[in-house]
Amino acid sequence: MDRYVAVTLFRHGVTAENLEKKYLGWSDPPITKKARRALKALRSNMPRYDFCVSSDLARCRQTADILCQGSRHMANEAFREMNFGQWELKTYADLCHDAAYQKWLDDPFSKQTPDGESFADMEKRVLNGWHSLVESINDQGYGEVLLVTHGGVIRSLLIELADEAKSFWQWYIPHGNGIRLSWTYHDWKEGGRCTSLQVVPSMENENG
Repeated sequence: MDRYVAVTLFRHGVTAENLEKKYLGWSDPPITKKARRALKALRSNMPRYDFCVSSDLARCRQTADILCQGSRHMANEAFREMNFGQWELKTYADLCHDAAYQKWLDDPFSKQTPDGESFADMEKRVLNGWHSLVESINDQGYGEVLLVTHGGVIRSLLIELADEAKSFWQWYIPHGNGIRLSWTYHDWKEGGRCTSLQVVPSMENENG
């Protein structure tokens, strides 16, 4: 079989704050008990990973701990969600009368959240983390890698790496699900986009 590299971008298990539709960036709540049970049930359907990386926030570390039993695992703060600053743990209803928030909603990709990050800040941080991960994969010869992170991070990486063009908001990955990106070894070494996408857990839906 030809050599390949595959990286699964997996969104952490859901938290109570996610269910309450709160802005959840660098705040650090745990995943729910129901999410833990769902991840444990999913584990047997996941590949055996050579290497697992996660955001350093609890919801990602907890997810990785469940999915990566027996695999080398490390946390990296580069893969955190965007920092929402003063809007952390607030809902749309909490913020809808805030003029600065409404301006941000009108143009979220160029405005910065108060005392938080802009999308450009997040994307630069995430891509630096990705380049570091690529170096580790190349140095160690890993073939099957799991990256447990956040929705915004996954969308940002898919824009850079996916073999199909979609906007940031067109990509949707539910909590406790992911997308496995695969490269031929040649394409990986050339730094090209992935050659195929597969939903994880598999729903027999390529390029979804």
